[in-house]
Amino acid sequence: MQEITLTVNGQTVKGKKGDTVLAVCRNNDIEVPTLCHLEGISDVGACRLCVMEIEGERRPTPSCTYPARDGLVVKTHTPQLEKFRRQILELMFAERNHFCMFCEQSGDCELQALAYRYQMDNVRFQGLFPALPVDALSKFIAIDHNRCILCGRCVRACREVAAIRTLDFGGRGFQTMITADINQPLGESTCTFCGACLQACPTGAIIGKPSLYRGKTADCRSAVAICPGCDIGCELKVLLKDNNLVKIEAPDLTAPRGALCRIGRFRLLNDSRSRITSPMVRNAAGKLVNCSLDEAMDAAAGKLTELNHSCGGLISTKLPNETIIDFQKLVADSMKSKIIDTLDGKDYRRISTGIHQYTNGNETPPVAPNIEDLLKADCILVIGSEIDRKHPVAGNLIRRAVTQNHAKLIVIDTTRDIFPIWKDLWLKPAAGTERVLINGLAKLVMDNKAASAGLRPELVRLVNLYELDKVAEKTGVAQAQIQSGANLLSQAKNPFIIYSNGLPEPHDADTVTGLLCVAELIRNSNDNRLNIIALKPTLNSLGAWKLGVADRDIRTQQPRGLYLLLSDDTVDKDWLEWLKGVDFLVLQAAYYSPLVDVADIVLPSPIWAERGGTYVTTDGRTVTTQPVLQPRHGLLPDEEIIQRLAQKIDKTLSRS
Repeated sequence: MQEITLTVNGQTVKGKKGDTVLAVCRNNDIEVPTLCHLEGISDVGACRLCVMEIEGERRPTPSCTYPARDGLVVKTHTPQLEKFRRQILELMFAERNHFCMFCEQSGDCELQALAYRYQMDNVRFQGLFPALPVDALSKFIAIDHNRCILCGRCVRACREVAAIRTLDFGGRGFQTMITADINQPLGESTCTFCGACLQACPTGAIIGKPSLYRGKTADCRSAVAICPGCDIGCELKVLLKDNNLVKIEAPDLTAPRGALCRIGRFRLLNDSRSRITSPMVRNAAGKLVNCSLDEAMDAAAGKLTELNHSCGGLISTKLPNETIIDFQKLVADSMKSKIIDTLDGKDYRRISTGIHQYTNGNETPPVAPNIEDLLKADCILVIGSEIDRKHPVAGNLIRRAVTQNHAKLIVIDTTRDIFPIWKDLWLKPAAGTERVLINGLAKLVMDNKAASAGLRPELVRLVNLYELDKVAEKTGVAQAQIQSGANLLSQAKNPFIIYSNGLPEPHDADTVTGLLCVAELIRNSNDNRLNIIALKPTLNSLGAWKLGVADRDIRTQQPRGLYLLLSDDTVDKDWLEWLKGVDFLVLQAAYYSPLVDVADIVLPSPIWAERGGTYVTTDGRTVTTQPVLQPRHGLLPDEEIIQRLAQKIDKTLSRS
């Protein structure tokens, strides 16, 4: 990019063509006050605090929207400019209620910081202070319009970071407010509660309810963690005080994964479940009673040894690789068992079967693309109704591709349109016919491109069976719609397919195979990757699956004894009912749940913030994290408990 030279306050500085004057100043460590500017989102010049005297201009000009050019002469801090900035601040304080002593954001407020900087100990203007409402109905976010300065940062963050367009300006004059949709309460609007507006707000107008009065930023220490909410593995900036979580933010709000979601930003702070703080053993009267860790382990080791090979292990894939490897060793070496599975093993076996059908079991599975590459897509095929609910960041990336890169969006879902405003085409097949529709699309794409790409001959023959008229009759989708979907995929230069673990049964493995065939046919590069992303249930699902923990279904092996390492995960009703039928259950968990009532021995476990380790995200990235909290109540790491139990079992075996 072409380099340009400017003179700022008599100093020669360098910049790049296309930068604004503000960007050149910031890049050369020349501090300029702003309120409406936020790095990474568009500028509107609303607050006027960044005004500068630019040679050739008749009046002070906002530098955030003024294009820098070669030879420009700029002054940033003349007495006149400083007087003008203070006047703007006084008008802001006079317009609405900015009594800092009553504001939760006091101490973390950009407006307040500028008032201190300009020694604004009085306001010369009469205050308007209109009585504006406070929207506090939503679970996570409250908006106090009385403290809003109408900078528009939240509106632009909602549009450009969240890609949801929920927030906008409404009303007129001094009654102007930030509104959600058509003046809806935030909790009843289309808001996804990603928190981008909260992090963008420079005042106390938008408040995160889970963080209220927990502590100021200056009083907290900061740490980096990986979000355990789903398999994407977003980086978190965690603020902590007195070994408590205070606030969670995105390290870089405008980065590809910067939006976070309601899970990572709010729910991790707001877990109201009761912690298990002591080991427990079920006594002769059938009641769980607290005991020492050694007593619980002795009881577990004795019974697991007695049941011998009929025991097995079941583990959550929210746990890191290190814990899973130790768990494998415990089951295989100490318990002498081959019965092992993960809570999401069913999803692994579906996806794995589909991949093996595609590769014929002889080739390396396709390499997953980086999920951030979705932002570059010009056509996206989405299947699986759980995406926007269980994988909100993936949903955000899809919406951003549509709104910012003008990608075409095709949705396949039998019951509802999961992206109602953004989609170009909704294909609604009859339940159980998704496989037929996918193969029908593959047939049309293959015909459109007049090539079978790298598909094996048997897959080509299979796809050729799915003629358009028969596919339309079987699925209930109009021929014109199916043809339209195939045309969009065929014409795209960088198409993507994304599917979730919510694929329908019983033909879900065949559906995966069909999707891989489509991905092969629409590939437009020599890269060894297929632009297809399979969203997994948890943060380390892929890591656990690669370790071979989920190869066999534990339910078909009917173990009499079971060691369940749940940690801070949960189980659904199906798992709970099945676990009730196990004769002897050792449960290692962080929280009380209905499982405790059916367990014979309970061992405490740390939560996500108290453990570290290595995880493999859905797109194959290996990420490592450290504990951000010290384990409470003297709890041991999961690995240490596993290793101690292994030693107990080995000793029991040696005595028998």
